[in-house]
Amino acid sequence: MFISKKAVTVLLILALAASMIAPLTAVKAQSNSLFSVTIIAPGNANLLRRQWSQVFASNLQQLGIDAKVVYLDWTSVYDRVFTPSPEYVGKTYGQGGYDIMAVGWTPGLLPEPRQLYYGGDPAFFAPSGQNYYLWNNAESNDLLDRFITSTDNDEKASVLKQWQQLYFNEMPASQIMYQKAPVVVNPAIGNLYTPPTGGEGWLYFNAQPYPQLLTRSDGKTSITYCATGEISDLNPPESNSWYDTIVWMPIFNGLAEAWPTLSGLSDLEVPSLLTSWSHSADGFTWTFNCRHGVTWHDGEPFTADDVVFSLWALMNPDTASQFVGYYQSVYGDNVKFTYSDGTSATLGSGSRQGTITATDQYTVTVHLPVLANGKPYGYFEPYLLAFTNNIIPKHILENIAPADWATSPFNTGQGSMTIKGKTYTGPVGTGPYKWVSYDPVAQVVHLERYDNFWNATGLKNMGLFQIKDYYIRFIADKTSALAALKNGEVDMLDYNYQMQTDVPSIDPSWGRVINLDGVGRQEFGYNMRHPVFGTGVDTPLGKSDPSRAAEAAKYVRIAFDYAIPRDLIINNLLAGYGDPGATPMLPTQPFYDNSITARPYDLSQAKHYLELAGYTIPTSVGLTTINLQGILNDTSGAPKPNTAVTLFETTDNSTFPNSLKTVASTTTDVNGFFSFTVSPTEPGTYYYYLRDDSTGEYIFLGSYTVSGAIDITLLLAIVAVVIIVVIIVALIFVRRRRKK
Repeated sequence: MFISKKAVTVLLILALAASMIAPLTAVKAQSNSLFSVTIIAPGNANLLRRQWSQVFASNLQQLGIDAKVVYLDWTSVYDRVFTPSPEYVGKTYGQGGYDIMAVGWTPGLLPEPRQLYYGGDPAFFAPSGQNYYLWNNAESNDLLDRFITSTDNDEKASVLKQWQQLYFNEMPASQIMYQKAPVVVNPAIGNLYTPPTGGEGWLYFNAQPYPQLLTRSDGKTSITYCATGEISDLNPPESNSWYDTIVWMPIFNGLAEAWPTLSGLSDLEVPSLLTSWSHSADGFTWTFNCRHGVTWHDGEPFTADDVVFSLWALMNPDTASQFVGYYQSVYGDNVKFTYSDGTSATLGSGSRQGTITATDQYTVTVHLPVLANGKPYGYFEPYLLAFTNNIIPKHILENIAPADWATSPFNTGQGSMTIKGKTYTGPVGTGPYKWVSYDPVAQVVHLERYDNFWNATGLKNMGLFQIKDYYIRFIADKTSALAALKNGEVDMLDYNYQMQTDVPSIDPSWGRVINLDGVGRQEFGYNMRHPVFGTGVDTPLGKSDPSRAAEAAKYVRIAFDYAIPRDLIINNLLAGYGDPGATPMLPTQPFYDNSITARPYDLSQAKHYLELAGYTIPTSVGLTTINLQGILNDTSGAPKPNTAVTLFETTDNSTFPNSLKTVASTTTDVNGFFSFTVSPTEPGTYYYYLRDDSTGEYIFLGSYTVSGAIDITLLLAIVAVVIIVVIIVALIFVRRRRKK
């Protein structure tokens, strides 16, 4: 047995862990926690998210909270958090729901916080809406209504700044950071464009991949985009994942689309499936003029009926759409959909009536209901009214029961189906690229240039549309993805690989590094129906005074916010790529309020807010909690998945390995990642070793010096004894003097 120098690349948060090793008020570990909480760190795509979740949990443990982190696949996350069965909505993790969710969000072109935070309509809540926090705040709802019905940008800015301040005070989620990140591309790739904010390629890697505009200087006509995630859904109404988007965006068109050179509020979109649009002076009536001569990838013509059908699908909970609440707020909760042949269907039975009508094969007329304050939806843009690239084929999907959409080849890209004599093996759109195949073993999607694309001639006249074959390849491990780029197997690496610390090792001959700004945000989202930090009914204050339960819950959430070491996470895990986050608005978006800054990492403040919620913080909290985590590699540097490892501890390093004591055992995950949390109960210097149980090799992980302090209760007792002794001695002395 020996100490290996090659067997592991340890991603330990050394400075971060060291900063947390501060003497608290006791030596022994706490036996009774304030309450329990489980943090979900989803998927295998972002290993760093697992690490900062563990850091957060360790800080909560130092406050006396029984906190743990679980790693769940995305299917389990959707079942618990985003699209749970009705009986699990709002339930805690122990009841089949969730407590705290670590997740990242990719920004839109324009801020629209109603999608995630509006609670004035139950349809916005999961599973039919995206408000997975289940936050329902009357003041927030009113501000968001005012924001979305206003047509004046100054008013929008004022209202949204008020909302950001309210959000920061109420804290339904703790924003960890605004991410900056590098992407790495083959140096031959060109035409990524530089928008006004975000940097070169921002739109491509954040909102709308556009391979039809890319060029290559090496003469090749294919490009492979490499991502770390996995496919969930390929049918736009059912999809809410960036990793789906990079597949289906080139397949489908929207009514209008963002163009890489556009500038934002004043220059948002160019026509796509529409040639023009207009609205009445009061904003209640819209007219969409559809483009002639567009065909679906199976050769069938695109018509106004497809627009009507697509909006019906987005608003229909039977299709598993997660946008039902949002679209109902725009178009109504009692909407009549009428097709060009006069047939119709109605969704909902509410009081907000609207109509969406194909008045002929190429015209759609929309009548919007009042949304709030006597006004309709106020973002007068088809890009937002139908989002982007969401128009789907009526002639195919009307032949499949909505309940079966999720399992159909149209959505999964696997298997085949026959409809009206035609066989389909995947999604069908009107976009510049058509579906070819998906190899689930190799994790490769193949798209092919659609030469009958409505804008093919225009693009080719501009020297574009050069890429004939577009591949999307999913590789979970970052090291493997970088190797694939280096040897020419892939051409573009998604920023979600978190390559911040890898930039110095990338040779310009095979990888061009592009630094993006405002690529997203990472957060800890809170279940706002949790009895402790959601409703507050189980807090001490909430129990003693039910009228203050919500106030107590807010105090707990603010305590959580103070327990996040944002700067240390950014500097130690992300090599400085990012800024501490305070609200869901990104610095690159319009209406961002830069006067609001993130709360600092301060466990004393966290303790204070827990005390405001009625908790008595025990003085017998352990000295510290140390996170030991990393990636186990073999001698060639490749990660070792599913390998048993054991953690050892010693306070006498001079007699290693004889003095080692077993602390815990675990198994690395599919990416070789391991994690341990240890809590020393005595002051001293502790040395930690990891043993690769498959080889018997030991790897030194680090040493930590822990300082102890006397228990306050013990200190008070000692002081009391000293005082008593002094008094007794004084009395004896006084008596003796009197006898003299």
